[in-house]
Amino acid sequence: MKLTRSQQEELEVWEYFIPDNCEWLAKNDEDIKKFFEWSERGKHRDEYFKNGQPNSYFQALIQGKTWAGRNWQMYEEGVLEGTMPYYDILGGLDKTPIPRSVVNQMKREMFKGKDAEIIENTYQMILNNK
Repeated sequence: MKLTRSQQEELEVWEYFIPDNCEWLAKNDEDIKKFFEWSERGKHRDEYFKNGQPNSYFQALIQGKTWAGRNWQMYEEGVLEGTMPYYDILGGLDKTPIPRSVVNQMKREMFKGKDAEIIENTYQMILNNK
């Protein structure tokens, strides 16, 4: 399946946040196409979760998108409380920076983009100290 650059980056973000506490069926073009139809055009709402059916990659991507949103909210609260600095969120403690696509999405989503420069500067610092 041919994805736009924007869709490819978005796919990488949702894949990053797919919960690993569940077994998902293998990644395939049909489920990716269905996911973008669901996300961008509201199609396939009736196929979200079917009882007794294996967990498709389509469902995995929906869960990834859901968990990304939950994480942005949790990260914002942690940053405001001072309990979750950007250095930790971006992988500085683990010495394993999170993927660039996730950083780009984070810059857009967190605090409606107001901390984009702080996030980027922190990410660059982590990359340089790796």
